[in-house]
Amino acid sequence: MHKIVFVEDDADVGKLIAAYLGKHDIEVLVEPRGDSAQARIAQEQPDLVLLDIMLPGKDGMTLCRDLRPQFHGPIVLLTSLDSDMNHILSLEMGANDYILKTTPPAVLLARLRLHLRQGAAGMTTPRP
Repeated sequence: MHKIVFVEDDADVGKLIAAYLGKHDIEVLVEPRGDSAQARIAQEQPDLVLLDIMLPGKDGMTLCRDLRPQFHGPIVLLTSLDSDMNHILSLEMGANDYILKTTPPAVLLARLRLHLRQGAAGMTTPRP
């Protein structure tokens, strides 16, 4: 079973994603704050980190940039912000992917599985 830390301040979204992915053998640990996420990720050692952008304490892009030097697994942003600039900035900050929250759950699952496979093969550490 794979383990993901999902940094998401909307409890309903966190529960929904955790329940869906849990049915597909992916354990999801939800962390509601950006400023406490880095310690949680270091403690849990997940296979993948899933980040919202708009978070209390520290935004997801800054968190991505701060995580990248020590976390070598996939980092995926899952957000409602749909702008070219946000897509570009997140990838330049070290994210592996940028997925909109409106993406169908089955497509989200497929993309996360892709990143988990690549992570297991050691192919996931983009440098900002």
